[in-house]
Amino acid sequence: MRRLIPLTFMFLVSFAAVVYAAGPTANVSWTAPTTNVDGSAIPAGSLTYTLYQGATGSEAPAISNLTATTATVTAGLTAGATVCFKVVAIENGVQSAPSNEACSTIPKPVPGVPTQITVVIH
Repeated sequence: MRRLIPLTFMFLVSFAAVVYAAGPTANVSWTAPTTNVDGSAIPAGSLTYTLYQGATGSEAPAISNLTATTATVTAGLTAGATVCFKVVAIENGVQSAPSNEACSTIPKPVPGVPTQITVVIH
């Protein structure tokens, strides 16, 4: 019997500090479902997740077999671009429908402030 898992995921997408030493990083988190579509309880620790990433409406699998409800993404992030994420839950090989989409625009690095300005008046 196929059991579908409901998706009531809450998404939080944040980006690391705007000054990127090695490029931007997205920290993605969600809330796991606790019941299946039929109302039965999901046993603790029985879910894995696949995180999808891409442009709005065209996300592709980015990280599979996640066991936590958080992921750190470093690939495919370009300053100034908008990136979107979705997640699916998997229990015993049965995949849920995708979660809602969460999108964020990756901030561009801000230049430092000029210093040591001088003025000579004649």
